Order: sequence, then C-alpha cells, then structure tokens
Amino acid sequence: MSIFQNCNRLQFRINRIGFAILAIISLTYISCTDNYLKPQPYFPSANDFLRHADTASLHFFVLSDWGFNGGFSQKDVAAEMAQISKLVGISFILTCGDNFQYTGVDSVNDPLWKENYENIYNDSALHVSWFPALGNHDYYGSPDAEIEYSSINDYWNMPSRYYTFTRKINTRSYARFIVLDTQGLINSYQGLSDTTQLDSIPQYSWFKKLLAESTEKWVFVTGHHPVYSASSFHGDTYEMKKLIKPLFDQFKVDFYICGHDHDFEYAKDKTKYTDYIVTGTGGYVRPEGRNERTIYSMSAPGFSYLSVGADTVKFYFITAQGEIGYSFKKTK
Repeated sequence: MSIFQNCNRLQFRINRIGFAILAIISLTYISCTDNYLKPQPYFPSANDFLRHADTASLHFFVLSDWGFNGGFSQKDVAAEMAQISKLVGISFILTCGDNFQYTGVDSVNDPLWKENYENIYNDSALHVSWFPALGNHDYYGSPDAEIEYSSINDYWNMPSRYYTFTRKINTRSYARFIVLDTQGLINSYQGLSDTTQLDSIPQYSWFKKLLAESTEKWVFVTGHHPVYSASSFHGDTYEMKKLIKPLFDQFKVDFYICGHDHDFEYAKDKTKYTDYIVTGTGGYVRPEGRNERTIYSMSAPGFSYLSVGADTVKFYFITAQGEIGYSFKKTK
C-alpha cells in the first residue's frame, strides 16, 4: 500500500488501541492536489508504514545541522535513522552541513570525529556511504580536514568542498546529485565588486556547466544555506536567491535540500519548478515559520527520507519519535 496511490481511498493500518476513531477523522482531511499531499492531523508511524516499502530502487536519507556530540536529540535521530534504514535499505546518506557544532574539526585526528560521528551513527544499518556538504560552522574549523577524513574512513565521502556523483535508478534512469559549498559561494559573491561577473566564481561556473550538461532523469542539489526559508532565525539567503536560484529556474532542478534553519520546511515558488526543502533538524530544533511559499513546516528533530523511482520521487519528513510528519510525491 502506498500513501501516494489512490488518495481518495487511502487507508492507514492502525495498530494502537484507541487510535481507530482518530484515523477515520484524519482520512477525511487527506486529498490530492497537483501531486502533493496536504498535511495530516494524524502522523502515521514510520515504522508501521514503511515496513512495506515500495520497490523504487534508490533510497537515501538527508541529515543536516546534526553535529552536537550526542547532545540534544542527536542520538534519538540516529536511532530512528537506523530503524528506518533496516526497513527500507538505504543506499547512502547526504548531509547539508554543520556536521560539527560549534567550531568544526581541527584535523582528521580531532576527538570530535568519535564523539560526534563514529560513536553516534555506529549502527550497522548506517554503515553506508555518507556524502557531506559544508556548513558555516564547519568553516569555523578546518573544511580541508573533513575532506582529508575521506582517506581514513570508508563511509565518509567528501572528495572536495563541492562535488557531484550519479546513481543508477534502473536500467534506463539515473539521478544526479550535486553537493554545493554554499558558504564558499556566499563568500565569493560578497567579494565581487561587479556582480554581473558571476562566471568569475569557479564554483558557480562549474555548477552552471554541470547543470547544462546533465542528462539524468532527476537532479538533486544539496547545500547548507536556504534559498527560501520562513524561519525567523535565518530565513531566506539573499546571496543564494541572487546567485543560485536563477540557475535552478533555468535548468529546472528538481530539488534543493538544505539546512541552516533548524526546522522542517517544504516551500515552493509556485510559478517555478524546483521544490525547496529545509531539513536542519538533526540535533537541535527551533520554532518553524510560514509564509506565502510554505507548503508545510514543522519543528521536530528528525531527518528526511527519499525514495526515487524512474518517474516518481517520494519524500518524507521523519521525526526522532518515529512519525511521518509530512510526505509528498513529485512525478514526471
């Protein structure tokens, strides 16, 4: 059973005594509009629902703002990630930066590697490839140390400050993943005396050329700073809107997934194509916000899970308490 199929007849299997009536009421609020599910009053159990995972051949997590050395909700989020990974069989994990709070790491031998990463995400279900992005807090330490750590840890894959890779979905479809160094982009943009010369920024030129040449069915871009965020803490990133959003619009990037603001948010410029996701909930959360672009927002520790098929991407916000806070699908 899929939460995305035949929405008018959708049913949840309720295993907890006393929730049957609530589930019936909740179902009356569920409807499909333009391929998106509206928020649900009842949050289904991720463990129960995803136990019958779909057959899409590519599954992965996205985690951001998670580096609290086991503090706040980091361990709870890690435990739920392990539980869901055992159900769906993820291929890899993307991070959107702030891998270390608050000062980054000094070297590959920094004790924070064990305290924050190795000893927290030590369940075998999370022993998959990690593809990290850099955040502003990572820049307070040594970004190069995070790159160099790839040579001593089999799961950590950061070949450079920005990079790309592809993954096969099936025999006819591939997905392109592009990991941006948004702190580097912002610094470079702010250093320009003439902002019409964007191509003088090496990362920008690389990104624009990569998008122009990409032929994959799906394109996912990750980075730390939001283009759009309704949070009152950081909110929209001016430089990202001026520098990067025009490329998203020009080349119809499917998803931009980021952190920086510590909440869940799904936003969309309704006249454009790209879906904007904030998932900065890996350890410590702040109140969510809403504005005219917000489709859904939520303040809860957790992570995002994506299931990618040849024609459909299914997206889930999953909380540390094991609930599906929100889900939607994108089809093309």
